[in-house]
Amino acid sequence: MRKALILGLAVLLAGCEKATPPDAVVAVSPSETGLPVPPPKPAVTAKPENTRPATTTLHLRAFGTEPFWAIDIAPGQLRYSSPELQDGKAFAASSSPEGKGVRYSGTLDGKAISLLIEPGTCSDGMSDTVHKWTAALTIDGKTEQGCARQL
Repeated sequence: MRKALILGLAVLLAGCEKATPPDAVVAVSPSETGLPVPPPKPAVTAKPENTRPATTTLHLRAFGTEPFWAIDIAPGQLRYSSPELQDGKAFAASSSPEGKGVRYSGTLDGKAISLLIEPGTCSDGMSDTVHKWTAALTIDGKTEQGCARQL
């Protein structure tokens, strides 16, 4: 009887040592859960959140409201459109880094045109969409503000 009592206490104590308090955090590997183990992720170099838009690879659309205007940006070319010029008009443009952004410059119908795209949150004022770049369009010395997004 005494041996049975000692054996019972030993089993009880062994169970207490392995008990996990209800508020404890227990790490369980995916293989222990029976779930598939995901393949390891490749190393990624962190990018700063506000990065300059690429001057040669991204296709962007800059746009403004009141007055409405839009410029589609492709490597070496811009396409300007407005309510008066709905089909748009393409023209050659050069690009150069400026501060944290990129400036696109060209000539449209004999007027100097410049578009500065910079990182920063931007709301078009017409929707709840928040864009990650701001835009400043200057045509013949007059500047209009807007946003830009990737196409």
